[in-house]
Formats: sequence, structure tokens, C-alpha cells
Amino acid sequence: KMPNVKLTYFDLRARAEPCRLLLAYAGTKYEDERLAAPWDNMAPWAALKPNTPWGQVPLLAWDGEIIAQSMACARFLAREFNLAGRTSMEMAQVDEIIDVIQDLLNAWYSLYHAKDTAGQQKFLETNIPTGMAQLEKKLESRGGQFMVGNAFSWADLIFLYVTDMKLMANKAVDANFPKIKNLVERVGSIPNVKAWVESRPASVL
Repeated sequence: KMPNVKLTYFDLRARAEPCRLLLAYAGTKYEDERLAAPWDNMAPWAALKPNTPWGQVPLLAWDGEIIAQSMACARFLAREFNLAGRTSMEMAQVDEIIDVIQDLLNAWYSLYHAKDTAGQQKFLETNIPTGMAQLEKKLESRGGQFMVGNAFSWADLIFLYVTDMKLMANKAVDANFPKIKNLVERVGSIPNVKAWVESRPASVL
């Protein structure tokens, strides 16, 4: 039977979007509970915060069990939907790609929240191209189709989220990274993913 699923986060993509992409890909019905962004209206979050395990969102409710921490939620969904790698080695390789991307995004979030515009600019001009070049090289070394094990995993799906983050900073995926550009196009054309991306709410972050 279909699980009973609810994802709680702000009305933003940010840290919940990997879960939403995974749920969309799998065609899993879920309640997409969206709180007002804290800078728009603090009250909904202030009311919920004391009842969360770690004072954070996103929260994933799966048949009554609550999982917190965005990456723990996403990894759980990836395993449920068979997108986490097929062997222990593949799982580690998927985790490796996800962790590299998380490092980049966490550094970006810190600059964003600190309102460090000069730092953000420098990050987009130096760190992002360096990171993307390393990922392009890894993709090429693995045959150019998928990041891990010559099969689709959430290490591929996550690139749609990465390019979201870059596009918000007015940076398209560069022609410098043709393999990643092609991967993003292929992931974006998966029917369930395409339907979600076309229908999801607009977001500032």
C-alpha cells in the first residue's frame, strides 16, 4: 500500500527540494505542507519549532514516523525508491557526489544568509566553476551518462536542484560542462520530474 507521507518546510525550495524531487520522481502522493518564509511571517514557524526534534525543518512524516535533517530525509527516500545505489560501493559513491554538492550549497547558504554579496559573487565565479569542473570530470570518468554505476540514482537527480540554485544567481549551466548540461536535460525530461518542475510554486530560494 502507498505510505502516508507529509513533508513540512517553508514555502521555498532550498533544503526541501531534493525530497520533493525524489517524491515527484517516484510518483508518491504526499502532503506538501508549506510554512510562510520566516522573513514574511514568523508566527507559523514559531508555533511549530518547539514541537520539532531539533528545532529545524524540513520534517518528513512517513506512516507516522518523523524524520528530521534534510539529507537524512532525502537519503531515506532515495533508499525507498531504489535510487541510492545497488551495492555498498555504489551507495558510498552516490553519497560522495551528494556530499560534494552539499558542501558547495552549504557554503553558498552561509554567504546568502550573511547577505555577503561580494562573497556570493566570488563564490559563483570561483568555487562553483571549480566544483562543477570536478563533477564534470567524475561524470566523464564514469562513462558520461550517469554519476554512479551506469544507472540512474539520486546523484543524478540532485543536479536539477544544483542548477536551480545556480539559476537563482542568474548562472545557467555553462557550456563548459557539456556532460552535466546533458545530464540535467535528461533528468529534467523524465515525465514525473518534468511535471513537478513545471507545476511547483515559484521560489526566491
